[in-house]
Amino acid sequence: MDIKAMIRKEIMDGLRNYRFLILLAGILFFAIFDPVMNKLVLPELLKSQFPNMTEEVMQGMLITTQNANIRAYLGDVFQISTLIIAFALSGIMAQEISDKTLIFPICSGKSYSGLLLAKLSVYGSVLVISSIFSAMVNYVYAGALFGFDLPSFMPVLRAGLFQGFYMVYVLALLIFIGSLVKKPVTAGLLVLIPAYGTRIMGDLLNINRYLPSGLLVEAEMLAVIPSVSWIGSLVSTLAVMVLLIGFTMIRLTKIELL
Repeated sequence: MDIKAMIRKEIMDGLRNYRFLILLAGILFFAIFDPVMNKLVLPELLKSQFPNMTEEVMQGMLITTQNANIRAYLGDVFQISTLIIAFALSGIMAQEISDKTLIFPICSGKSYSGLLLAKLSVYGSVLVISSIFSAMVNYVYAGALFGFDLPSFMPVLRAGLFQGFYMVYVLALLIFIGSLVKKPVTAGLLVLIPAYGTRIMGDLLNINRYLPSGLLVEAEMLAVIPSVSWIGSLVSTLAVMVLLIGFTMIRLTKIELL
């Protein structure tokens, strides 16, 4: 099993199809856009729509601190980055099955486990790095516009890491669903149900600490000292990912590659 060759293939595919660029640009956009929107656009918009509004009332409606800006960014990037991942990466499995290109690595002696590991490691690394980098950019940019009120950048670094792990969970979902359907668009749409549903269910039933969505909750808290609940969320995330990859391998052995 030449895992290095498969990793190189995934890297070349990601570069050739601009997937890495789309992922980074999509996440980074909100890291820069949110502070600018809160500092420059929203105040002017409120003034134009409500000219008689007092300054005190307006200040109560606006985001005016670095901490609040970062929290708003973390919420926005979860909602939007999930969409970006779903459609930018919708073809990494479904398209290969549809185009019947999986036959080439398999016939050359590669294994399904190596194939899936290469996809998960390459795109997962890009998602985690992009999430951490964008969170740090947002920290600096929001601090420059509103002042640095966080005692340390470590909570932001941790928040980016936790959100990155959740994005890898979404990636594993996408790979599994992509093995069930042949159309990338269908895979992208279907993955949104569990990706958003995990957070919705966790909030409604107050069980985020047992679900991958607990990583998002911990990220948005920006706590200097994290709670221990993130450990359970991380364990459940890893367990679900292992199951998803296992089910994907079983599925691949049952489909016609030609």
